[in-house]
Amino acid sequence: MSAFVLVVLASVSYAKETESHEELSRQIHEFLETELKQSGAERYDIAIGRIDPRLKLAQCQQPVQVSFLGKKRLSGKVNVRLDCNAPTWSIFVPSEIKLTERIVVSTVSLPRGTRIQASQVRLQVTETSSLHYTYFKDLAQVVGTTTTRPVQSGDVIFTNMIKASNAVHKGDNVVIRAVAGSLAVRMQGTALQDGTIGKQIQVRNNQSQRIIRAIVTGAGHVEVPM
Repeated sequence: MSAFVLVVLASVSYAKETESHEELSRQIHEFLETELKQSGAERYDIAIGRIDPRLKLAQCQQPVQVSFLGKKRLSGKVNVRLDCNAPTWSIFVPSEIKLTERIVVSTVSLPRGTRIQASQVRLQVTETSSLHYTYFKDLAQVVGTTTTRPVQSGDVIFTNMIKASNAVHKGDNVVIRAVAGSLAVRMQGTALQDGTIGKQIQVRNNQSQRIIRAIVTGAGHVEVPM
């Protein structure tokens, strides 16, 4: 890739003992590859920016320190900083990381409000560096959710395109589980609100007609801690 290199606090040498640009590029590649492997990335391509061949950096008497310039990024365009303490010089080398991952995409067109079934999504190898929204790498995170907008066949599923589906709907008959320590009592009730798993909703105890607040634990099930 063609790129420029910004030099700050540089100790430029016209002597023979200068840093090898190839070695500096190798260190950048090694640094980025280590970061990628530690993050769990499996497929990637690293392109290191070209260091201006006219730049003569005095040979560092200590190991060159490699770090990210600013916020750490592991995809797209990144800036890597090289620092030498003896003699003192620093350069910034722009580079680029292209990540390829297996992510969730739609296999069919899905209208808004569709509850996603397992047959409607699949994992597809995709270059993700240019994606600007959070995507999914696990089908289980998507199956059972509801679309918040129309989705076309082949579209990547982003977090802002789906929401958790209601496990309980207003008017549903539900099983109320009242828990006190190791004891649990079950009774029949009626949901007075919609609710996703983990949400607290109002439920009527069918026997006592008392309205209580309970936490949705699954389809047709709620729990009341005592």
